[in-house]
Amino acid sequence: MLNTVFTALALLFIVAMILQILSIQAFFSTLAKNHKELYDEMNQPRWRIQLADDSFKRGLTYIRSKAFRELEDSELESIYKKIKRTDYAAIGFAIIALAIVIFQAVLLS
Repeated sequence: MLNTVFTALALLFIVAMILQILSIQAFFSTLAKNHKELYDEMNQPRWRIQLADDSFKRGLTYIRSKAFRELEDSELESIYKKIKRTDYAAIGFAIIALAIVIFQAVLLS
């Protein structure tokens, strides 16, 4: 039973991470559409499968620092809320999955 719950939580974690990636890309796309100069100044950040992408890191720092709020763009604010919800969901799923692993390890030892 716990293995099934763990597997479901792992899948939900993956879904949450995919939704977060899509939300971050939507944030960057909206930034490009509504605030082109700022987007270009940030070196056109977008999600890429690269470990050393400085523009993505800077873009993510921009999102996390909430610096976009000075733009007073309700669309960016809405997307930011989605990013935060997926953050919390992914963390919650991971914590519960880890708790299951620890519980099984203690129970079986």
